[in-house]
Amino acid sequence: MGTIDANGVALHAEQVGAGDDVLFISGLADEGACWVDQAAGLSDRWRITTFDNRGVGRSATPPGEYRTADFAGDTIALMDALGIERAHVVGSSMGGAIAQELALAHPARVRSLVLNGTYCRGDHFFREVIRSWQWAARKSDNLREFLNVVNLWCFSPRIYNDGTMEGWLQEAAASPHAQSVDAFCRSADALIAHDTADRIGAISVPTLMTVGQLDLCLPERFSRELAARIPGARVEVIADQGHQPFQEGPEAYNVLLAGFWSSIAEG
Repeated sequence: MGTIDANGVALHAEQVGAGDDVLFISGLADEGACWVDQAAGLSDRWRITTFDNRGVGRSATPPGEYRTADFAGDTIALMDALGIERAHVVGSSMGGAIAQELALAHPARVRSLVLNGTYCRGDHFFREVIRSWQWAARKSDNLREFLNVVNLWCFSPRIYNDGTMEGWLQEAAASPHAQSVDAFCRSADALIAHDTADRIGAISVPTLMTVGQLDLCLPERFSRELAARIPGARVEVIADQGHQPFQEGPEAYNVLLAGFWSSIAEG
């Protein structure tokens, strides 16, 4: 699809398929391409939109501080530009925080929420993890070295032990669209500051939390807190997977998404 002017920010977006709209929001440092298996596996039944957040991939990097509400503003502007009136919204990690802000600011535009490996309010430990990533971004000699530091928190041992991670690191190191250290650190600041804990009770759409059993970055307790604060929300713990089960076990994750959306259509 290419570049879309959204909220004064040039965002790179891709759209495939036909049917009810599904919008995927990526996490910190992830391009929209991280959802490639969802786009391939679900576009026969839904229209799938993925995009690079500001400061990532082929999207622009505006100056100033970033907050999750700013990313949500970009997202609703992208929906407007693409003519998406209402969508099932899926957000992972920082993308889940953005999805919360989107649902709170524009409830009529969100049909359902899937929030993977995310949180409503970080604790001191989580904030220090993110600060350690900022330190690594500034100190690492190259992108591959930095990503390896972060990914140890985000993926299960299997992904390292079977060689999958090595392939991913090589692909990332070869990318012509690598995120700058400055953009990463400003986006990470948005993660540290994010706090919807006292507001998310206003979310009324069907909501599913997914979290990998082996998620070190944002473990199950954060999803449980979210579910306790959003009326009717439920939690699905995915066995033997880390922070991004949609990449580690995409086929099973797609089945989970399809079942959730179908249950809404039937309800």
